[in-house]
Amino acid sequence: MRHFFVWLFLTVILFLPASAFAHGVDISDVTGRTGVRTIRFGYTDGEYMLFAKVKVYAPSAPDAAVQESMTDRDGYFSFVPFEDGDWQLSAEDGMGHKGEIVITVADGTAQGMADVPNTSSSGKLPRPIAIVLGLSLILNVFAFYRFVLKKSADKKEASHAH
Repeated sequence: MRHFFVWLFLTVILFLPASAFAHGVDISDVTGRTGVRTIRFGYTDGEYMLFAKVKVYAPSAPDAAVQESMTDRDGYFSFVPFEDGDWQLSAEDGMGHKGEIVITVADGTAQGMADVPNTSSSGKLPRPIAIVLGLSLILNVFAFYRFVLKKSADKKEASHAH
């Protein structure tokens, strides 16, 4: 039984950091000077995406980035749209967090973003699913441990029988 608690402790320690430091991406559209769009990339816990890699896709070239750069030390990124349509921006921090936003530009000015969904992907599971998966993992580790114990006990029995 002592080994079970060791396995349980190791399992909890192994997966604790991933859940403790997980957070989503939060994106804010900050209107800058006329013609300039300023976006702030951050996390749902209030921290900023410092020096995250940003790609900008123009409406006429949605499959090829027309600009690649980085956010500044406060998570801000600015660009100047040169045509009307839906501009797509994505930011990746190199640690698994990615945020995407679409900005609609019409008549040379960006429209409000109230109807544009934030399609950020944090990789974080909803809490109920994370709990079920965590419990499943713990039960599977316990079952595997019991299986290994039974196999070793069967081998000992077989060697004592001969």
